[in-house]
Amino acid sequence: MRPEGRSMRESILAAAVHLFAQYGYHAAPLRDIARMAGIQAASIYHHYPNKQALLIEIMETYMVRLNASLEHVLKEYDDPLQRLHEAIANHIRMHTTYKEEFFIIDTEMRALEDEHKAQIISLRDKYEALLQELLQDGMERGVFRQCDVKVASYAIIAMCTEVATWFRPDGRLSVQQVITSYRQFIAEGLLTTSGITHMPDERAHLL
Repeated sequence: MRPEGRSMRESILAAAVHLFAQYGYHAAPLRDIARMAGIQAASIYHHYPNKQALLIEIMETYMVRLNASLEHVLKEYDDPLQRLHEAIANHIRMHTTYKEEFFIIDTEMRALEDEHKAQIISLRDKYEALLQELLQDGMERGVFRQCDVKVASYAIIAMCTEVATWFRPDGRLSVQQVITSYRQFIAEGLLTTSGITHMPDERAHLL
């Protein structure tokens, strides 16, 4: 039975997310998705034409959300360090809140058919470009030291994405404490010597 208030389409998508994340796209048949959603297998086709359409919707939905949230950070804040802090926090929160959805994005790109792969890759490229814009702006304004913007953006994305693989809600640290640590690790590596003296001391939040 689907949760009260959830549409049939949402129930199907939630079942697909769970099974794709647990078993992989190719090992999760539509009949199992239908059973988990509480419907007959044939009924899925009233909502999705095939399994590939489910994968595309999962990837597109959450990459669009990720991009929109980083665009909001760039528009909302002007200070480069605050932008960086908010971008790190946003990435970690999104990936720990929607752990299965982003795991699918990270691991099932190979399962996309060619005509759809370019669409999802363009969304991923857009996110990287937004982060690189943030870093380049900070360098040009003398807040961040000069470095390879692409390499820096890839390192930040990899570090923050990896949190979802080991973070546990009932673990020793809260999400906010992890965010505080990562802000320090990343920012201290990017800031110029003068910028470090102006960094807010957030260590108290870790105690």
